Amino acid sequence: MKITTHLDEKLLEGAMKASRARTKREVLEEGLRRVISDRKNREFVRRMHTFNLTWTHDELMRSRE
Repeated sequence: MKITTHLDEKLLEGAMKASRARTKREVLEEGLRRVISDRKNREFVRRMHTFNLTWTHDELMRSRE
C-alpha cells in the first residue's frame, strides 16, 4: 500500500541508524512490527496477573490430570 505522509526527518534518520535499516520502508515496517509486538507483550503480562500462582505442588499436579 502506498501512503504519503510528513515525518520528522531527524526522527526518521535516528530510527534508521538505531535499527540499521537500509531504507525508510524497512525502518517503518520494523517500527510497525514493534508496535504490534509490544502490544501483544503487554496484553500477555496483563493476563498473567489473572492466574492463581499460589498453588501447592499437589494442586498443580492435580490440575494437569
